[in-house]
Amino acid sequence: MDKIGIGIVGAGYWGPNLIRNFNEIDNCEIVWVCDRKPGRQEYVRERYPQISVSADLDKLLKDDNVEGVVIATPVYTHRDIALKALKAGKHVWVEKPLADSVAAAKNIVEEAGEIGLTLAVDHLFVYNPAIVKAREIVAGGKIGEICYAESSRVNLGPPESEVDVVWDLAVHDLAITYYLWGELPREIVAYGRQFQHSNLTDVAFIHLHFDDGTMATHYVSWLCPEKTRRYFISGKKGSLVFDDTQADKKLRLIDQGVDSRIGTKDDEVKELFYKPSEVVYPKLMPGEPLRVACENFLDCMRNGTKPRADGHAGLAVVKMLEAVKESIANGGKAVELTGS
Repeated sequence: MDKIGIGIVGAGYWGPNLIRNFNEIDNCEIVWVCDRKPGRQEYVRERYPQISVSADLDKLLKDDNVEGVVIATPVYTHRDIALKALKAGKHVWVEKPLADSVAAAKNIVEEAGEIGLTLAVDHLFVYNPAIVKAREIVAGGKIGEICYAESSRVNLGPPESEVDVVWDLAVHDLAITYYLWGELPREIVAYGRQFQHSNLTDVAFIHLHFDDGTMATHYVSWLCPEKTRRYFISGKKGSLVFDDTQADKKLRLIDQGVDSRIGTKDDEVKELFYKPSEVVYPKLMPGEPLRVACENFLDCMRNGTKPRADGHAGLAVVKMLEAVKESIANGGKAVELTGS
């Protein structure tokens, strides 16, 4: 089978991870890496001398050996680069989030749809084995009907950032929630503040309300010295806890539990307690999530199938991010969402 030619745009913070993964996949060949900074170009040349490196995006796009373009640049550049790549006939993968506005995200999705090319978004956690298993468990009814979800994603923030804590951290949990629910919430209410960053929200509390009465709430912060990566799903028969800080056993399935207080009579002498009766650690598929995402993109390019995180999922998450921004700017006013 012929190798699929890939061009990677951006070799900064996340780009090297993409280069490493695509380079290690047998049916893939990285033809070009494009970055404007000389230091990043030299970084790639020293480690991957077989890859052509340039600051000129047009060189990458004009090469017929490049079938897919992987974009790992600042979010405000995503639309222009993605549209140029699509118009050059290339399949496109975009680092999260898809774009910096709903309008820009729509432009990308519509262009890919009209041309008939693959558009994938790097919502990395929908490729995480624990989240994939969680979705399977929810769909199988093992925890009953979903009641709500809540997450905490906190750490000390970067010294410099082009986006605030919502677009940096909450994007992950919003993508997970969209993946689990399969639809947008009816409305979003969010509160945020700028405590240590003069022009960027660094703490936010985000509340999602769905048409069926279920809810999700996400807490993100750049001010916490302890890193937390936790996502909890409550169902009527049990619950799931995903903790990405654990080396293994990242996902726990907890049944509804036992409550000895139920039905207790006033004259009974017994221990009163409530606790889960069983905790199970579901078996997870092996593999690095980013590698799985890269392989999924390549398979979709070759077979014309739909990526697990496609352009419509990317657009949905950007809609939520914009709604969060609007709600925070208006003191927590509810923002309604429409469309899928």
